[in-house]
Amino acid sequence: MSDAVIVLREECILAAEGKAGRMPKLTKARRIPVEGFGNTMEQWKKALETCLESLHADHVKLVLPASYSSARITQVPYATGKQLGKIAKNVMQENESEGVADYSMVQGDKKQGLSLCCGSTSEKFLSDLTAITRELGIPVDAVSVPLEGYLRLMSQLKECRNRTAIYLIFEDSSVTSLLYRDGVYQYSTRSRIFSERGTLDFGTEIVRNISGIRQFYATMNADTPITDVYYTGCAPDDFEASLDGIRAMNLEVRPLEVNLPFDAPGNPGDWLACIGAMITDKKNINLYDRWLADQKKDGVGKVHFGKELVPPAVTLAVCLVLFAGVAVWNGATSARIRKMDRWMQDSAVQEQYRQAEERKNYSASLSQSIAQVNRMEDNLATYPDLTEGVIREIEDVSGRDMDVKIQGLDMETGTLTFNAVSRQVIDIPGYVSRLTTTGLFEEVNYTGYSYGDNEYTLSLSCVLAAADAGEVQ
Repeated sequence: MSDAVIVLREECILAAEGKAGRMPKLTKARRIPVEGFGNTMEQWKKALETCLESLHADHVKLVLPASYSSARITQVPYATGKQLGKIAKNVMQENESEGVADYSMVQGDKKQGLSLCCGSTSEKFLSDLTAITRELGIPVDAVSVPLEGYLRLMSQLKECRNRTAIYLIFEDSSVTSLLYRDGVYQYSTRSRIFSERGTLDFGTEIVRNISGIRQFYATMNADTPITDVYYTGCAPDDFEASLDGIRAMNLEVRPLEVNLPFDAPGNPGDWLACIGAMITDKKNINLYDRWLADQKKDGVGKVHFGKELVPPAVTLAVCLVLFAGVAVWNGATSARIRKMDRWMQDSAVQEQYRQAEERKNYSASLSQSIAQVNRMEDNLATYPDLTEGVIREIEDVSGRDMDVKIQGLDMETGTLTFNAVSRQVIDIPGYVSRLTTTGLFEEVNYTGYSYGDNEYTLSLSCVLAAADAGEVQ
C-alpha cells in the first residue's frame, strides 16, 4: 500500500509517491508542466491525465494552489473536538474566505492556548476539482493547503530547534517566509517574485522581504534577536545576489538542510511541498472530508424526514433517555464554558489577545505598504529618467539662452513642474508648441507667466510620456 501527494500549481503539477507518516519516505517524484492557455481546470485535467501514466497509489492527497485557497495561523483558547472545527470555520469567514474550512494543530497546551493552522477553499472549486479526479479515477481521500505542509516540515528539521531565524522556501515564482523564535512559530507570509533569479533585482526583492519581517518582529518587543536566514528551493548561485544585503543586517545565511528520507532523483529542496504534505499527525487539514461531511449533513434532513413512525411507547422511552443525556451534557458543557470564560477574562490572556490583534493589524498595514511600493515601482518603470539630457532638450527648444529650474516631480502621476527662465522676451505659444513636439510629454500645461529682476519666468506643468515597454529596465 503506497501513498501519493499531488501539488497543484499554476505553472506545473508536482507528484510524489512513497509512505506517509511522521517520518515520511519519498521514492518517486515527478514534475508535470501545465501547458496551454484558457480554463485552468482543463489544463490541470490534462496534466493529471499525464500524471496517471506513472501513478500507482492507494491513497492520494491533493495540495491546493495558494491562489485558490486560504491559510491562516490563529491563537485560540484551549478547546477540543467539534469546537475547534467551528473555530476554524469562523476564523476563515472573518478572513473573507467562504466555503469549506478545516484546521490542524501547530502547537499549544491548556495553559497557553492553541495555535491552529486553518485552511479553506470555495465549495464550488472543490466540487469541480473532485469531479475531475473522480472522472479520471484518482483515489483522492485528502485535500490540504501548502502552509500546513511547510509547518509540518519545519517541525521535523533540526535547524528550527531553539533558533530565532527566518526560513525562505522558494517555489516557481514565489517565496514563503516563515519566522521562528526560539524554535516556536511566530509569523508567515507568501510573496510573488517578479525578478529573474540571480539578478540584482532578485537580490533586492529578497532583502526587502527579510527587512519587512524584521520590522514586524521589532513590534513584538522580543528579547531574542533574529540571527539566521535559511533558504531552500533556490540554487546557491542564484541566491548569491542577496547575500551582501542580508549580511549587512548582521544575519548569517546558509542553505536549509532537509535530512528526511528521499530516494527519488533530484534535490529534496525542490520537493518540500510534497515532503511536507506526506508528514501526518493526529489531526491534519482535510478539506475533502469536511466537504463530504457538509454534503451529508445537507442531505440528512431531505432523506430521513418522514420515516415511518415508531410505537408511542418506544418514542417516549427514547425521548426520556435523550432528555436525561442532554441534561447531563448541558451541565458538563456549562461548567466548561464557565471555566473558559474565567480563563478568557484573565488579564494575562486579554493582554495576549490585544498583542495578537496589534500584530495582525500591523501585518495587514505592512502588506498594504509593500503592495503600494510595488505599484509605485511599476509606475516608475514606465517613466523616462529625468536626466541632464532631458533638461537640456527642454532648454534647447526655445532656440535661445534659457535656464530650466525643476520645481517638482510627482512619481505617482509622472507630472513634472518647472520654470523656464530667460532674459529675452518669451514667445509663450511657440515655446509650449515646441515642447509638445519633443515627444517628452503626453501633456503640456502653461500655468503662469511673470517678469522680475530683468527675467521672464514661464511656469509649466507637464506629464512625462510613458516609456516603451521594451525600454523599461
